[in-house]
Amino acid sequence: MRDYSHAKKIGLLIGAATMIAMPATGRAQDSAPQAAESGGLEEIVVTARKREESLQSTPLSVSAFSGDMLDKAGIDDFSEIAARVPGFTLNPDNISEPNIFLRGIGTDIESAAASAAIGFFLNDVYLPRAQGTAIELFDLERVEIVRGPQGTLYGKNVVGGAINFITRKPTDSFRAGIEAGIGNYGAIEVKGHVGGGIGEGLSGSIAATSRMRDGFAFNTFTGNDIEDLSVFGVLGQLRYQPSDDLDILLTGDLTRRRASGKWVDIQIPSDHNIPFVNPDRRRGPNNIDGRQNADLGGVHLTANWDSGSGTLTSITAYREGTFAAKGNDGGSFIDFTRLVYDAGGRINFFAIDRDAFNDDYYVNIKDEKVKSFSQELRFRSDFEGPFNFLAGVYYQHEDVDRVEDADYIFVDYFAQGREIAETRLKSDTYAAFVEGTFDITDTLGVTAGIRYTKDRKRFSVYRETIGDFLGAEFEDEAGNFTRSFTASTKQSWDAWTPSVNLHWKPAKDVYLYALVSKGYKSGGWNGENATSPGEARASYDPEYALNYEVGAKTTWLDGRLRLNLTGFWTEYKDLQTQQFVIFDPNLPADNVISNAGKARVRGIELETAVVPVNGVTLFANYTYMKAKITGDLISTELQYDPSCFCSVPVATNLKGNVLRRSPENAFTLGGDVTLPLSDRFDGFLRADYSWTGAFFFDNENSLRTRQSSVGLLNGSFGLSTEDGKWQLSIWGKNLTNKLYESGKSDVIGSVLVSYAPPRTYGATLTWKY
Repeated sequence: MRDYSHAKKIGLLIGAATMIAMPATGRAQDSAPQAAESGGLEEIVVTARKREESLQSTPLSVSAFSGDMLDKAGIDDFSEIAARVPGFTLNPDNISEPNIFLRGIGTDIESAAASAAIGFFLNDVYLPRAQGTAIELFDLERVEIVRGPQGTLYGKNVVGGAINFITRKPTDSFRAGIEAGIGNYGAIEVKGHVGGGIGEGLSGSIAATSRMRDGFAFNTFTGNDIEDLSVFGVLGQLRYQPSDDLDILLTGDLTRRRASGKWVDIQIPSDHNIPFVNPDRRRGPNNIDGRQNADLGGVHLTANWDSGSGTLTSITAYREGTFAAKGNDGGSFIDFTRLVYDAGGRINFFAIDRDAFNDDYYVNIKDEKVKSFSQELRFRSDFEGPFNFLAGVYYQHEDVDRVEDADYIFVDYFAQGREIAETRLKSDTYAAFVEGTFDITDTLGVTAGIRYTKDRKRFSVYRETIGDFLGAEFEDEAGNFTRSFTASTKQSWDAWTPSVNLHWKPAKDVYLYALVSKGYKSGGWNGENATSPGEARASYDPEYALNYEVGAKTTWLDGRLRLNLTGFWTEYKDLQTQQFVIFDPNLPADNVISNAGKARVRGIELETAVVPVNGVTLFANYTYMKAKITGDLISTELQYDPSCFCSVPVATNLKGNVLRRSPENAFTLGGDVTLPLSDRFDGFLRADYSWTGAFFFDNENSLRTRQSSVGLLNGSFGLSTEDGKWQLSIWGKNLTNKLYESGKSDVIGSVLVSYAPPRTYGATLTWKY
C-alpha cells in the first residue's frame, strides 16, 4: 500500500468517521451500562485525562467498566476484563511476565531491563512490572481502558495504552457490605468492605477479599492439582478533608497470591514426542507441580488543594512486588530412574534408549523483586476564560532484581545442563509535561500538549552455565572460553512526545474529535540471553509510536442509545519484539529481543448501547484491525540443505507479516435485564458473548502457532431485594466449555500450549448497606 502524508491520513480518517456516523466516536463507554432513573443510559464520568469529565465528551478512545458491573459479572481478575474488550489479548501464564496486547501492540519481552508497552495505574500511581495483572480487584469505582499512545499525561513509557483502576473513595456516609460465594473446582470466595466518617473531616474505608479453588489440571505423577489458586487482598483508605479546599487520601494495598504452575500440554508432537502426548489435555504426568506466586503492595499519599484558580495535586507512592514462577516448560515427564549416569554424574546418552524419553525437559525458575518510588506534582487550572491548562512534573525510581535458573535435558541434542542469569536494573524516569485547552467557540476547541521524558538505566548481569551449553559457548572480555561472566552498563534515552486534539460539538448529543499523538518506550538490553560481556552490553533501541485517531461519540433517542465510533492509524518505529532465533543448528533456538524497523496498526472500533425499554440494556462492541510489520525484521528457521544432507539456519525477513496477537476482527455483545417480580424482589439476567478472530502467537505467522477464532459465553441471573441490600446471583463463565489456548510456542518440532480456564460456575450471596 502506498505511503500517505500525515495530513492525508488525518483527512482519510475524518472522512470515514463522518460518513459512518454523522459523528459518533469511540471506544468509550461502560461495556454494560446501567439504565438511569430517567430510563436512559447512565452518564459515565472518567478521569482518563487527569480530570473528571463525561465519557461522551472525552476526546480519547476509552472503555469504562463500573464497579457494579464487575460485581454483577463476578469478575475478579483483570484477564476477565480483557476478554470482554475486543482487540485486547492477554496471556497471564507467567505471573512475572504476562503477555498484554492492545490494538496489536504490547509486551511479551522477558527481561529485567524492558519497559512495558501497556501501563497499569492504581489511582494515578504506576504499577511496575507485573503488578497490574496480579493485583486483586475489589472495592473499585471503575476500571478505565485508554487505547493508543498516551505520551503527554502518563509518566511511564505508555506507548500502547493505559489501564486505570479507580477505587471507591471513603466519605462521611456509612457503607458496608459482605459477599460470599461458592463454585465448581471447590471455589470459595469471601469479600467484605466497610467505610464511613471517623471524625471531623476524617473518613476511612477498608476492604478485604479471600479466594481459593482447586486446579483446572491434574498431575498424575505427583497426584496434585495444577493451576489451583489461593489469594488474599486488603485495601485500606484514610481520607482527611479539613476544609472544602483540601483533600488528602492515604491508600494502602496488599495482595498475596499462591498457585501451582501453569499446565503445559503437547498439542502437536514432534515425531520423537508422539508417545508422550496426553490423551486428556488437562491431565497427565509432570515431574513438578510448579508455582506462580506473587506478593505485592504499596502506600500512596494523594493531596489535592484548590487554590481558587486551580487545583494543585501531589501524588507520592512507594510499591514493592515479589514474583516467583517455576514450571516444566517441556510439558512432559522424564523417568530419572531409567537414566544412566557416568562416573562424573552426567547422563550417558549413548547408554539409554533416547526414544523412551521426552526430547525436552526444561524446568524454568524465574524469581523477581521490584521496588519503586514515584512522585508527581501537577496543577490544573480553573479559569473562567476560554483557556485552561494542566502542567506537572514526574519522577520514578525503580529497582528490579531478577533470577532465571533453567535446568534442562535435551536427549536429541545430547545436552544436559543448567543455565543461570542474574540481572539487576536501576532506572530513573524524569518527566515534565504541559497540556492546554483553548475554546475557539462555544462548540469548537483545541487541546495541545507535550511531554519531555528522560530515562536513565543501569544494568548488570551475571551469567553461568553448568554442563552443556544451551546456546553458543560463553566468552570473556578477551574472547576466551569461559563458564561464567559478569557485565554492567548504563545508558540514557529521552524523547519529546507531543499531542494535538481538535474537538467539536456540533449538536447537543454529538461530539467529534481528531487526535495526533506520539508515544515512546525506552530501550534496554539482552543480558539474560547474552553469551559474552560485549553482547550483554549491546542495547536495543527505544520504540516510538505516532498515532492518528478520529472519533465520534453520539447519543440518540433521549439518552437511550449511544453510538461511538473510532478510527485509528498508528505507525511504529523500532518496534521492540522478542522471538526465537537459531544461531546453531545443533542447539535449540535462542529467545532474543530485537527491533522491527517499522510496523503499522490501523482499524475501526465501534461501541453501542441501547435501552429499548426500561429495565433492559443491550450492548455491542466491535473492533476491526490490520496490524502488519512494514519494516525489516530478520528471523531464522531451520531448512533442509541437500548439499550437506542436513538442516541449516536460514534468515527470513518478516516484513509484511501480521503482528503477533492481533486478531483482525473481534466483537462482544450482550444484555442486562432487570424485572420487578413482586413488591419486594427484582429478578435480573445478564449475558455476554465475546468472539475473537484468529491470530498468530508469533511474528513468523506459523500455521502451527495460529490461534483459531473462539467465542466465549458468560452469564448470570438471580434475585435482589427492591432496596438493593440483598442479592443472590447464579453465574457461569465459558459456559460452552471451550478449550482454547492462552499461550503457544513451537519448540524443537513440538507445539506446546497452555489453556485458558474451562467452564466455571457458582453462586454468590451479597449484602450491602
